[in-house]
Amino acid sequence: MKKKYNGKLIHRSLLFTAGHNRKYLDKSFQTAADAIVYDLEDAVPESRKKEAREILREFLAQPLPDNRPVYVRINPLETGLTMMDIDATACQNLNGFVYPMTNTREDLIAFDAQLFLKEKQLGLPPHYFDVIALIETPEGVLNLREIAAASKRLVGLLFGSEDFLAEQEGRHGKEARGMQTPRHMVALTAKANKIMAIDSPYVQVGDFEGLKEHIEQARDMGYEGMLVMSPREIDIIHERYTPDENEVNRAAEIIRLAEEAAKNDRGIIIHEGIFVSPPTLKAARKLFERSSNIKNYLDFIKHK
Repeated sequence: MKKKYNGKLIHRSLLFTAGHNRKYLDKSFQTAADAIVYDLEDAVPESRKKEAREILREFLAQPLPDNRPVYVRINPLETGLTMMDIDATACQNLNGFVYPMTNTREDLIAFDAQLFLKEKQLGLPPHYFDVIALIETPEGVLNLREIAAASKRLVGLLFGSEDFLAEQEGRHGKEARGMQTPRHMVALTAKANKIMAIDSPYVQVGDFEGLKEHIEQARDMGYEGMLVMSPREIDIIHERYTPDENEVNRAAEIIRLAEEAAKNDRGIIIHEGIFVSPPTLKAARKLFERSSNIKNYLDFIKHK
């Protein structure tokens, strides 16, 4: 059975690959992506969905190069294709599924039941398959609180900006203001439920300066990673979603100053422009924890 990571999942980059393109499936493990999603939904034409299932069935049945988490984005329940997707791809090499167009808690409850039955059929332990819920409609955004509590399988919320804007009849707007509220709500809900906050892809492929700005906005909101459209984006994404040396050093100084302040019975101090208080101490410790989690995760996925 494939080893599953028991620590804090790190999905700075979630590489998205069409399930019917065998060449790209083989190449996906040659990238540095933290996790991989093989798509059976929008990226696969209707005429090739059956073929994509068979290609993925064969691909996932073979030993995979490393322990990197692998997900399949299935077609939602209303398409009538969900069980065919599950039957074709569910196996011990698969970590879980991305469920698209998650609009209500009932969507995940029904999907959870289907996965439970499949786990029994395969002789896998309950909740073997994780789920990432893709939030891409106004209805889904308004139901986020209930969605996040609907299944113990849920490991992340993924914001789908393009479908959201289409449903909303909105626009990106200056500084992506058309997405700010739903994008922030997805991150808030993920953090409140202690699961991953994963941002939408940056659709202007090749615009690396725009990608950097996209990530800066997301990090300000608390996102931990994003869906990736092109492997060329991965280095930038990892750099921006990994605490750098200056951040780590500043966090270390805040912790040192906080310990010093505690010895003097002081809760808040300002030292050489550094504000130290219980909230900034908590943030510094979380940054240290994330830096350590990234190292532990990368050590795990690189070894068979």
